[in-house]
Amino acid sequence: MKVASRQAGLALLIFIFIIAFIATGYFLSSLDPVEARNERNKKTAEALMEAKTALLAYAASQNLSPGTCTTNCPRPGDLPCPDMNNDGDAENACGSSGGTTGQALRLGRLPWRTLGLSDLRDGDGERLWYAVSSRYKNNSRYRPLNSETVATITLRDSSGNVLFNGVNNGLAAVLIAPGPVLVREDGISQLRDVANQNVVSNYLDKALGEDNQNFIDSNVNGFITGPIKDINGTVIVNDQILTITRDEMNQSIEKRVIAEVKNALVSFYYGPGVSTYPRPANFIDTTCLGNSTIISPNCGESGALTQGRIPANPATPWGATSILRGTSSNNWFQLNSWREVIYYAVSPLCVTGTVSCPAGGDLTLNNALVAPTNNKQFIIIAAGKRIGTQVRSTSVDKSNENNYLEGENLSPLDDVYTRAMPLTTTFNDQVISVP
Repeated sequence: MKVASRQAGLALLIFIFIIAFIATGYFLSSLDPVEARNERNKKTAEALMEAKTALLAYAASQNLSPGTCTTNCPRPGDLPCPDMNNDGDAENACGSSGGTTGQALRLGRLPWRTLGLSDLRDGDGERLWYAVSSRYKNNSRYRPLNSETVATITLRDSSGNVLFNGVNNGLAAVLIAPGPVLVREDGISQLRDVANQNVVSNYLDKALGEDNQNFIDSNVNGFITGPIKDINGTVIVNDQILTITRDEMNQSIEKRVIAEVKNALVSFYYGPGVSTYPRPANFIDTTCLGNSTIISPNCGESGALTQGRIPANPATPWGATSILRGTSSNNWFQLNSWREVIYYAVSPLCVTGTVSCPAGGDLTLNNALVAPTNNKQFIIIAAGKRIGTQVRSTSVDKSNENNYLEGENLSPLDDVYTRAMPLTTTFNDQVISVP
């Protein structure tokens, strides 16, 4: 009796599925071709955007709890490797840390299970494809990964013009909706049965010398977005591509980084017998640069200054698991040279040598998230990538605040700073404060 009941239930589910399939087919067939294509394009756009949002969230929400890693530590900015066998899970690795091996492993399907998504499909029912820059992959990790990291994927528009150049201004990742089958420019008739489901050329297209079935990091061999037609008006590229830019990655991961720095400073303040914040290291102190372990007393407190970089070796040492300590072992902050691109200002009322820090300091942050604007104990700035005439090639360059900060933030002696949203091409400092 129970078997019969289960069989009846299964039959009912199959019947419901058939009805839904027929209804969907009827709905699409009732639309004219333009309306049907618009519906499919809408679904594709929604799937691509959902995937992009999930990837940015993944990169900014890594588990940064102290572990046992030494060099390949999880860090803000990690993106998963692609799914190479169509099971929805990211592969464990996709090439060497420098990207010199495993190039083909950095292009595959979107690992939707790893990202916690549903089985995303484009408007033609196909799973999304995904390529990740060697600089942003989570295994093996390229170092350092911070605001200064250049992404490596090239993208061309439908006319063949380079939009992003992977040699010096590329993309962190691309998402690709493959669309329906077609005959590629090279004559390959795409076939998507089970035996061919992991053959990239059966999904991704080719035109104007650019073949989407492969790419090379830090090279002009990248991707081209459709639609593109041949001289006879036949579509030869219908791949729709959504990008994840370096700027988008920076804005996402810098927020996480400065939040972690803020938490580390607050934890220091509430440590046993502390009740103050350390003074910064002098911005011209070149011992603060790089991603190797900074041995005490290098990159220590500046003495009298209240603006500069996060000290690696303050007079009262950081806690054993603090990200702000100078050691690179098991420390994503030091391993990825974040100390170079993070600026720290502290109220004179709250530094080492004072009796105790009041509820509020005397720094001002214009457009602060928390009012009032003129009572800040400390301010943290993620300087963002180089913009305008800024140069960060040598230790001399890196000792000049003009090569990192913009606007009011370049006048630190007045103890006034500015937070601006949205960020622009002329001001990309991300700022946070306490309170």
